[in-house]
Amino acid sequence: MKKFLRDNKGLTLAEIMVAIAVSIIVLGAITSLYITTDKVFKRTKDTSDVKEIAKGGMAQLEWLFQRWGASTPCSNQDPSQCTSITPCGSGGGTFPYPPPSSLCITINQNNPCDEIYFYANLYGNGFVHLPTIEQPILMNIKSCRLSTNQRQNCYHIKRGAKFISDKQNPDIYKPLIFSISGLSNNNLVCTDGTLEPNATISPTATALNGFLKDENGNLIDSYNFEGGEIIMRVPHRIRLFCQQNSQDNNTLWLYMEAIDMATDCNAYEPPQPLIPVDSFKAQLFSQGIRIDMETRGSNGQKFPLTRFFGR
Repeated sequence: MKKFLRDNKGLTLAEIMVAIAVSIIVLGAITSLYITTDKVFKRTKDTSDVKEIAKGGMAQLEWLFQRWGASTPCSNQDPSQCTSITPCGSGGGTFPYPPPSSLCITINQNNPCDEIYFYANLYGNGFVHLPTIEQPILMNIKSCRLSTNQRQNCYHIKRGAKFISDKQNPDIYKPLIFSISGLSNNNLVCTDGTLEPNATISPTATALNGFLKDENGNLIDSYNFEGGEIIMRVPHRIRLFCQQNSQDNNTLWLYMEAIDMATDCNAYEPPQPLIPVDSFKAQLFSQGIRIDMETRGSNGQKFPLTRFFGR
């Protein structure tokens, strides 16, 4: 019995101290590895998050600039100037409509953000076909998000290269704004890549801001569609600018405001935040505009981004 107890005695104090020291070293190594890994993960996640924010913001800008100049009439008497990139006018946001060029754009330079104005079609358009055989009182159309809803039913009509304009004062060029009726379905998509009709519409549109003339020279407000004409939603004047966002601790964000050029519809889009930024700069070229911006993540991570939008 004495021999058993002598052979199975416990650890000595020195052995316990060595074991504790080894455990502390191992635990310290594991903790250090965890902290380092956690820091790397957070940095990687912050970088990934700010890149995703930048990607989303740039996608919104791309959507806007794809519509830059679409359905926008031009007041210039020289047709070649109607597709040139020129200023929309002087002043801090008060510009004539129609503008001197469909692709007009104005940049007010400021620090850290520039302010940009241009025109864009945010809604629908359509292509007019011939009357239907089954129902001659209707016109076939290819509708791309056309709508007769109250705030959307304001359209320019383009025949060939010209917008239908006011005939009451022909010396003053004023593109007419029309309301349409009898649309078989609102907000139809047109992603099949063809001009095949997908809807019908009443053959007559009503002018909202002027008059046409009949064969006897009388002023009238009705217009009869012809095949080959294009129906285009009256554009909005887009304003891109920076301001503090009260929903994000008053930090700087890029905002968009869209002012409807059709007062009869007035689908005004109040300033909406697009993306958190530290800077937003624009530079014009003969074939487009370059945007340089520095986006900001939720933890202050920054990501510079440059994109050229051509026309």
